[in-house]
Amino acid sequence: MAGAGPAPILFNEFFQMFMRCMPPNGWPVNSKIAVGNSGGPDSTCLLFLLNKLLTDLRSKAMARQSIPTSVVSLSVNHNLQETSQSMAARSAANAEAMGVEHLTLDIPWGTPPFSAKPVAGEPVEQVAREARYHVIFDGMARTGAHSVAFGHHADDQVETSLMRLARGTTELGAGGMRRCRRWGMGTGDVEGGLGWVGHHGLNRWIMRPLLEVRKDRILATCEEHQLDYVNDPTNFQPEITLRNAIRHMLTLQEEGKDMSALSGLPQHISGSLDKIKIAAADLQETTMDLEGGLHQLHGAVKVLSSRLEDVDNEVTFHLKNLTLPSPPSTLILSSHALPAIVDPTVRLAFVLRVMRYVSFHPWGSMRADGNRRRTSIQRTIDTLWQSDGAPPFTAGGGVLWQPAIFSAKRRLRVGTQCLGRQLQPGERFAWMACRLPAVPYHILDTAALPSKLDIDITERLAIAMSRGNDFLEVLFDCRFLVRFDLSQIPEELVGALRKYQETGVNVRIKPHTKFYWPKVVLRKPSCPDTTYATLVDDGQIDTFGHAPWVTMEYIRLLDAT
Repeated sequence: MAGAGPAPILFNEFFQMFMRCMPPNGWPVNSKIAVGNSGGPDSTCLLFLLNKLLTDLRSKAMARQSIPTSVVSLSVNHNLQETSQSMAARSAANAEAMGVEHLTLDIPWGTPPFSAKPVAGEPVEQVAREARYHVIFDGMARTGAHSVAFGHHADDQVETSLMRLARGTTELGAGGMRRCRRWGMGTGDVEGGLGWVGHHGLNRWIMRPLLEVRKDRILATCEEHQLDYVNDPTNFQPEITLRNAIRHMLTLQEEGKDMSALSGLPQHISGSLDKIKIAAADLQETTMDLEGGLHQLHGAVKVLSSRLEDVDNEVTFHLKNLTLPSPPSTLILSSHALPAIVDPTVRLAFVLRVMRYVSFHPWGSMRADGNRRRTSIQRTIDTLWQSDGAPPFTAGGGVLWQPAIFSAKRRLRVGTQCLGRQLQPGERFAWMACRLPAVPYHILDTAALPSKLDIDITERLAIAMSRGNDFLEVLFDCRFLVRFDLSQIPEELVGALRKYQETGVNVRIKPHTKFYWPKVVLRKPSCPDTTYATLVDDGQIDTFGHAPWVTMEYIRLLDAT
């Protein structure tokens, strides 16, 4: 007697999956959630289950819980294959059939910030991904969605883990995708560039409710509910992307077929497959046998994912215990308890978390993690955990590490003056992590600074005032959100802004202090800058006798998401 086939996903089961994806502080009241809808079986199944769940909850007492109240379907037309238009049309038709709001997002190749359309033979995977995520975030903003759900499943998780191993990831990266994570500031370098979303991305979320579900159960769910979908033919062409090649390799192994079908792959893909085999054999936390079948790989990746969650929790615990009162934008860590962290993986995650918090690179980007270069990060770990201290140093990520002596009753000492010093009663050795200076502090006011550190906001202020806006927000150095209350702006600045095109005056945000805190200045031709607002040591804002028309908030996060 043949065994029963894979079971469809039950609605109560999906509810539990969805609730495990809830952001740490819950969903905003009356929020909207988007679904990335490709028209394929995974996203079609997710859209159906999520829409059914939210519809049912709206009619029950559970609707009073803080969960999204509506769903919107977002489809991306890459315009890269002949099937792009038809798949976008299928996505829209599926959403309409379910009664779900839908928006199709076209990628305008060749229109800034998008590159020219990739041509045949060029690596397309990363380019298409960056463009896709850029338009999805724009779609979220246009539709008012607080979060976006993707249909990634357990088989995708295995592929992602293997892809990361090909790139030389640590075991943390091999844990794969998180069920829920912040969008982050994006991957772009400059405001308005491809992948850039700025501070808005810190309050947007990506979630993957189906991450622990096998593909066969998703197909069974589509069949059970007679859901119409299409398969993207490019997903089955291993020569196009590394993910496709991994999928093809695993399918051949699962079916016991000859692996010679992979012999004609492009060199960059075949080379990556070889790297995966070597890296998988070197894993310490689990055994990942590429020839052991998908079932074994699912178990191995699940172990690594669980390990990632445990490490996140342990790092959070240690940060709470080790962090001392710190000046804004810095982190002071008590040295005496660092040796208690003995697990190398926890040490690595600890350092990465601190780097991401104080770096000036976009929060959530690889650059904020020092591009996860193993040698640089290991140098940081070795230096922090040695008992005799060390001079100030940097090892990537835009972070300066300095020895410090902390006392609740005395002024903080930082730098080489701390080396070899005998502690006084009430003092303790510490490390301070802060932004790496772009130029020495003593020439900060006269040196030519990068545009992200010397921001001319004159035109933005003038336009916001002419439109009758109440506020203007400016992200400074990917670290501080400077917010202007335009109803409280000093009169002399209002007058200067009315004639700025004639007089050449401008209002700027520049750094001050060795920690590069923001200050707002008025610059007139041939005159010294006049300061109108600065951040001071206790985190307060000095507006020099004017009404509190500016706030400066350090917005980088220390949590694991």
